[in-house]
Amino acid sequence: MKNKRNICKALAVTEAAKGTSDKDKKIMNERAHFRTIEYIKGVFLSASITLEASIVLPLFIFFFVNIMTAFNIIKVQSDLEAALHQTGSDIAAIAYDLNAGKNLLNIDGETGASDVIASGGYTLYAAHRVRQYLGDSVNKSCVTDKAAGLSFLSSRIMSGNDYVDIVVDYKVHPLIPVIGFKEFKVQSRYFGHAWTGYDISGGTPSAKVGDEMVFVTEHGTVYHRDAGCSHLKIDVKSIPYNSLSSARNKDGSIYYPCEYCGSNVGGGNVFVTDYGNRYHSSVSCQGLKRKIYTIPISEVGGRSPCSTCG
Repeated sequence: MKNKRNICKALAVTEAAKGTSDKDKKIMNERAHFRTIEYIKGVFLSASITLEASIVLPLFIFFFVNIMTAFNIIKVQSDLEAALHQTGSDIAAIAYDLNAGKNLLNIDGETGASDVIASGGYTLYAAHRVRQYLGDSVNKSCVTDKAAGLSFLSSRIMSGNDYVDIVVDYKVHPLIPVIGFKEFKVQSRYFGHAWTGYDISGGTPSAKVGDEMVFVTEHGTVYHRDAGCSHLKIDVKSIPYNSLSSARNKDGSIYYPCEYCGSNVGGGNVFVTDYGNRYHSSVSCQGLKRKIYTIPISEVGGRSPCSTCG
């Protein structure tokens, strides 16, 4: 209305200018012309601002909504990892109880169809517990098909071993679908070991229940009943190479060159141990690194008992 009034004033001025001089008429006409141009500019400027707002505002809303979707995806992933960790810990404890029950009842735990059935039962239990931990929040998230969209088919739980491997596959989608970006796959996983202990026999068939466990070394010819036996401890000493001819170990044996590092020794100091029968040119030689194994006494073979702890 204001701009219309300005035009009316400009026209009125033009009409009023008829009774004035030519110079005054020219001045009044120029003023009216400038007012008309300003009005037209104001109209176009308002229209351009409206057009920009109509383009930018929807784009802003679109990107804002999708950023919120990204935060929702991260939240779902975090909640699911927490639920998997809690469920995996529950299954590990349940496996311990079942294993203790089998040992108490002297039930044979051989693998077979029973393990497959048990694994399926554990998987169903895991699916139920995870959905229970998530509650109704998963149904309000960006997960496709909500709680029903969580698939546990890739899980392998206690299937012939004591591993708890819970795998959840699902899809998420943006709140506003984009061409070529409707949904994508996501996977969450828990991997752990059931609380059933460690079989020190290595699962060998010859290991009998109640069989005494002894300690042997990789190249040793005796077995030890005490893990702290002095023969199992390596006490490395440095002696002159020239004294090897008279040097003896605790068993009275002479020292021979090490097959790894003793072939090219011609002087200086060498390294020996109290119960070994080799001398070494390097303290880091693999022959000085002793590997100790725990085996059933029924598997010692031709090894004789240690003179100290056997």
